[in-house]
Amino acid sequence: MSTATARIWDLPTRALHWLLVVSIGVCWWTGTHNDLDYHVYSGYAALWIILMRVYWGFAGSSTALFKNFVRGPGAIIAYVRTLHWRNTPHTPGHNPLGALSVLALLGVTLTVVVLGLFAVDVDGLFSGPMSLYVTFKKGRHLAHLHYQWFEYMLWVIGLHLAAVAFYYVHKRHNLVKPMITGKAHVEEDMTAAPLWRFVLGAAVISVFVWAVSKGFYVF
Repeated sequence: MSTATARIWDLPTRALHWLLVVSIGVCWWTGTHNDLDYHVYSGYAALWIILMRVYWGFAGSSTALFKNFVRGPGAIIAYVRTLHWRNTPHTPGHNPLGALSVLALLGVTLTVVVLGLFAVDVDGLFSGPMSLYVTFKKGRHLAHLHYQWFEYMLWVIGLHLAAVAFYYVHKRHNLVKPMITGKAHVEEDMTAAPLWRFVLGAAVISVFVWAVSKGFYVF
């Protein structure tokens, strides 16, 4: 295995990863403790983070780009066949199987957030900002789906954590440390994207999330 240390994750990717962890935790805590005001705010934060990660998957650094790690069935199957190997080199970024985890986490979390935007509380006194576009009955149904999909999200998170543990125990790959430091023992350094792209995307997506929070009644 290479002993060279190179950058594999830029600061925006790492920040978005850990901010999403925090926002999901806050969403869970506020939701289970019926603190709906902060539950909504944390939901907006999660929406911003997810949209930023999707944007960064098209405009970010080389290891963050979807085109560089999302692979077809053939590559995924070929990689799965190597899972039992212990001595495998570090992948500079997400491996083909890890790409599925990324897409699943983004997809299921975005689904939870979007359902929450249209959800209506049982007494109709507290509703998502987009609930004005649906009937009370439909809003209640979407609220139920919001809870249901949150359970699905927990399963996906559990599988993700199990995979991280597997790589640490079986393959001796610490996947957490590089997501903190940005560095790993790989030969190839990532190609960093300019910071202005992140700032521009953050500004545009912030305006969009603000408009969503107003139900698009912004004037």
